Amino acid sequence: MNAHEQFADDLALYALGALEGAALVEVKTHLKTCAECRGELERLRGDAALLAFSTSGPRPPARSRERFLSAIAREARPVAVQPAEVRQADVRRMEVRPSGWKVFWRGLEFAAAAATIIVVLLLVRQNGELQRRIAGLEQNSSGQQAQLQEAKQLISSLTAPDADRYILVSGNTPPKPEGRAIYVASNSTLVFLASNMPELPPQKIYELWLIPTSGAPIPAGLFRPDAKGSAAVIRPPLPAGVEAKTFAITVEPEQGSSAPTSQPIMVGTRG
Repeated sequence: MNAHEQFADDLALYALGALEGAALVEVKTHLKTCAECRGELERLRGDAALLAFSTSGPRPPARSRERFLSAIAREARPVAVQPAEVRQADVRRMEVRPSGWKVFWRGLEFAAAAATIIVVLLLVRQNGELQRRIAGLEQNSSGQQAQLQEAKQLISSLTAPDADRYILVSGNTPPKPEGRAIYVASNSTLVFLASNMPELPPQKIYELWLIPTSGAPIPAGLFRPDAKGSAAVIRPPLPAGVEAKTFAITVEPEQGSSAPTSQPIMVGTRG
């Protein structure tokens, strides 16, 4: 009997975790130096796992079941040897070794229970992680929705027809026309608010201009004030990334102009 045949019978029990005593020590020692037996052990463990899952899942491949059962069957058969060839270690193994089928079912039940526990733990962990991600997305979405709603309410209030606007002046000085522009060049966002604007002549309109640091004025929106002289221009289409030197207002034909046709009536200063 060569070394592989000597330990082949014990590998099935070792794969199930059912090998004990001196036989367990000998198998572990042999596996450290025998690649062939280590490969056989991995195949037996794979077959045992497939059989364990088959108790509550799909049927394992027939060849895996047959190979594993054959290994168990080999373990149960007595080995015909001459009395002089029986080693003391073999006697100890035969004395302490339980019935092959009992060991098989005990190992199979243990493998099935262990596999079930592992699957349940993985599902619980994945479910918890999924719940945390969903909660984070919902919280982030709620925060963005709240900010968007606040912005809409602010714009709605600033442009509402019934919004009251107050100008504080000293003494009896009549309020002067005033315009306030807030401009962010990096994303081309412009918000312009006007107050106390004079009434326009027929077929005329106010046009706002972005005066860049270099180049010609850029149209930045048309507006016609209400009865109180108030108006607003919110996020007009503008070229990307244009640096502004200032803003100006001219009176243009009611369809607007691509370039100023009159002198500015108001010019901004950076404040």
